[in-house]
Amino acid sequence: MKFSTVFAAAALFSAAHARPRYIARSSSFLLQNGEDAIALNNQFKTLTTNSTCTTGSNACVNGEFAQCVGGKYVLQSCGSGLTCAALPLVNSAGTSITCATEADVQSRIAATGATSAANSTSSSVASASASASASASVSSCSATATASAAAAASTSITSTGTTSSGTTSASNNTAAQSSLTLLSSLINTGFEDNGTNEFSPEAGEIASATSSNNFINFCATVNKPLTNGTQAANGSCNAAPMGVIAGTNNMPSAKWVYPANMDTVPANQNFTVVLAVSHLQTGHFVNPATNFFAAPQTVNDTTGDIQGHSHVVIEKLQALNQTTPTSPGTFAFFKGLNDVAVNGTLSTVVTGGLPAGVYRMASINAAANHQPVLVAVAQHGALDDMSHEFLYDHLRHDDLI
Repeated sequence: MKFSTVFAAAALFSAAHARPRYIARSSSFLLQNGEDAIALNNQFKTLTTNSTCTTGSNACVNGEFAQCVGGKYVLQSCGSGLTCAALPLVNSAGTSITCATEADVQSRIAATGATSAANSTSSSVASASASASASASVSSCSATATASAAAAASTSITSTGTTSSGTTSASNNTAAQSSLTLLSSLINTGFEDNGTNEFSPEAGEIASATSSNNFINFCATVNKPLTNGTQAANGSCNAAPMGVIAGTNNMPSAKWVYPANMDTVPANQNFTVVLAVSHLQTGHFVNPATNFFAAPQTVNDTTGDIQGHSHVVIEKLQALNQTTPTSPGTFAFFKGLNDVAVNGTLSTVVTGGLPAGVYRMASINAAANHQPVLVAVAQHGALDDMSHEFLYDHLRHDDLI
């Protein structure tokens, strides 16, 4: 099992906790978006759980996010303090259905200049109301769709409501998992914002790539083969979603028990490495030859810890004070720690030991499909451990090389 330890963490926040970012703009579509949102919200007030609907469409019913399954609305609570509503998009023409605070809903609509009175004369009221029952058709949207194309593709829809296990009710639907169509309830409208509209951007901050369809066709924009479950040595493009992101109280951590930092170990003799781990449900690993990076990260339903495994990698150094970077493709020892942890520790034997020298030893905590673990915030302590060891020649144990 060989790995790349490239990792990017993204902090995801619900609308209830995000700081205001709704900056008034002069774009021609903003007012129309606001009026369309008002029209949709008025339409939602007339809906009940018994209202007829088109399978796959979405709406708000009694303040809850509603998805039409088999011609009937299936409701999902937005959570405490949140309500389901249509909101105007800020970067392109259209609206989104999401869970937000009532104040947030009013703020975003007001920022467009739209009012209930103005909405009554909007030419798009009829089409906007119709979209509440017909919902969105977004599966064929291009990752580079223009604002006008997005508008023609109808309203993009999203839900931030989740169950305690971190999955929406739709995600457990067998038909949804086999469909080649992106569920409109999973559209992340935040991906349309390139991040440059922050009130106080950090120095050097660049604009993010954007998408109106969750980047589902991103790999078609790069000249790389699909990862397709394999370890492509020359690089590839992976289309699997990141999956369930571990919460801040469930970020994994590791610490070497043996050899500990700066320990000395006899050269060319068996020794056992022992790693203490926390908040990682170990014993979960898949075939690395056929399912590498091939499925989203998952967490267990009881504690929210990432389901995965760890590894040990030992690299030989030129000297203890070496400052030149090592070559990740060259290592002295590598082993997957695939077992279930015993009393919170994982271990393996380095058979035959290693030649005398100075080494560094690191852990690599991973999800079941071997991807580096993903957590909820960008600022966090190290999720892995690294230590330095001396291995000495037992015939010349007075010389530490």
